[in-house]
Amino acid sequence: MFDFSLTDLNTDNPAALPVIYALSTSFILACGIAFTYQKTSQHNTAPGQFIQSMILGAIIAAVVTIAIGDNIGRGLGMLGIMSIIRFRTNMLHPRNMIFMFAALAIGISCGVFSFNIAVYGCMFFCLVAFLLHVSPFKTFSKKQQTLRVQFAEDRPEGPASVLQIVNAHQARCTLARIDYRISDKVLEKEFVYELDAVEDKTCEKIIQEIANQIPTIAVRYSMRHEDQPI
Repeated sequence: MFDFSLTDLNTDNPAALPVIYALSTSFILACGIAFTYQKTSQHNTAPGQFIQSMILGAIIAAVVTIAIGDNIGRGLGMLGIMSIIRFRTNMLHPRNMIFMFAALAIGISCGVFSFNIAVYGCMFFCLVAFLLHVSPFKTFSKKQQTLRVQFAEDRPEGPASVLQIVNAHQARCTLARIDYRISDKVLEKEFVYELDAVEDKTCEKIIQEIANQIPTIAVRYSMRHEDQPI
């Protein structure tokens, strides 16, 4: 159905028409992936200019692939040149990275003039993305509960006492980390616990019992409830 084969195509030194055709196809298909991302990732945070980066990245991938062609020497040289680039942008969600890889894959497919693979792959990817967007796998509920306890003095039994109080309420917690800081030349330690889906009323009781039964300087509790998009 989608037969985009070009006659007399020289992959080592392609003519102007095949190059323009490949770049145009990569641009159009990358716009389709960007449109899919925009419609299915409305609650997903992404770095600035992310959609433009997907489209431009597909074009650059096509250019690099066309430049390499079937020449092994070019491929090794391009690998050395591209290794100089360091991407410092952090992607908080793996889904953003998947969409970026999809755009690059489309560019590579167009760069090797495999237009059938590029079109069918783009269509199937966008279809699956929309199906996941309307499926029960759209989001998952995540509740982050953190308990911070700073003991009034160096008490080795303090952390164990906190665990006993939490376990007494049929709850579970894990010691995530210990923060050290110096205040007025005095070393202070703060124990940070992560609670596992504990009810709010139970958390209030746990905090009150810790403050009443254990000598502490401060007891802090924080909870963040959010729906994480996939």
